[in-house]
Amino acid sequence: MRDGALPLLVIGGGALGMLALRPKRAEARATTRLFELGRPTPADVKTIVSSGWARPRGDRLHRALDIPLPVGTPIRAVDSGVVTRVQREDVGDAGRWIGVRHASGMTSRYMHLSRTLVDIDAQVGRGEVIGFSGNTGNSAGPHLHLDLRVPADQLAAVARAIGVPRTGWGPAMKPWGHSIPGEPWIPVDGYRSIVEREARAEGIPLHGAGLRNGALTYRPVGERGEPYPEWLRALRGSSGVYVIRDRSSREIVYVGESSTGRLYETLTRHFQEWRRWKGFWRGQYAEGHDPGLTYPRGACEVAVRVTSAADAIDEEARLIRRLRPRDNVLGQPVEEEAVPF
Repeated sequence: MRDGALPLLVIGGGALGMLALRPKRAEARATTRLFELGRPTPADVKTIVSSGWARPRGDRLHRALDIPLPVGTPIRAVDSGVVTRVQREDVGDAGRWIGVRHASGMTSRYMHLSRTLVDIDAQVGRGEVIGFSGNTGNSAGPHLHLDLRVPADQLAAVARAIGVPRTGWGPAMKPWGHSIPGEPWIPVDGYRSIVEREARAEGIPLHGAGLRNGALTYRPVGERGEPYPEWLRALRGSSGVYVIRDRSSREIVYVGESSTGRLYETLTRHFQEWRRWKGFWRGQYAEGHDPGLTYPRGACEVAVRVTSAADAIDEEARLIRRLRPRDNVLGQPVEEEAVPF
């Protein structure tokens, strides 16, 4: 056991049988998860998405978030970055707007503003007020149009984190790159029901109040003997956490992690029933070699969150505490104060 680790889960032996929690280290705090963004509005302003990335707009999709707001609401940068565009005049469809390039390579764009507060090449901080909401440009009512774009070489990482929308990514627009859904990354207070339905149809996870269990999208992993789906195979070489739940009952049965770049291998071991003589599915239990929990593929669905290697164990601990998965907590002490979350 590592120094300072607390044994939270003891379910057999081996890599899947013993999981430990370690205190946060400085390098873990310094490493952020892919596109972990902040609110575009003040905390006391109710922020509801009225039109999402997948909203049809004629022969194309909206590919942005529309957030109705009173004119003059402060608009905050969703992350630190450099201002790369400021349109101060009310011209074109976007009206007054601002573009910010972030260290991750993503660009966030804020449109239909009533006023801009920053200059080109200015450094802005996460949460800094960069302008005020308005009704400029081609706008049917006061709102913020917020979109996210990334260069082509980042699309694979985005796909590993959230999957690929059913209709694919948005077309590239120089110099901003390809449009990606803002729903998984932008914290808001809720979504209109039409936004939830369209995101579900596209396979886009939602962040916050609009999605049960947060930004987790559960997907089937196929039947025994079938090739694993493409989104799962794309996890090779990644670190992160996974959540397994029963497809019929929606019960969360297991949360696991890989902090060594073996997320695909660690996750799929749970479905290799022919290699294991141990299982808790339907209450069965037996001893044998190569221990670990296994589940019938056809009865399961899985959600995955790709993280940095340093963040994987802490994220696993957070999800175990929040979701209370059946097989992780089996036989564990009830006293929550013993677990340093």
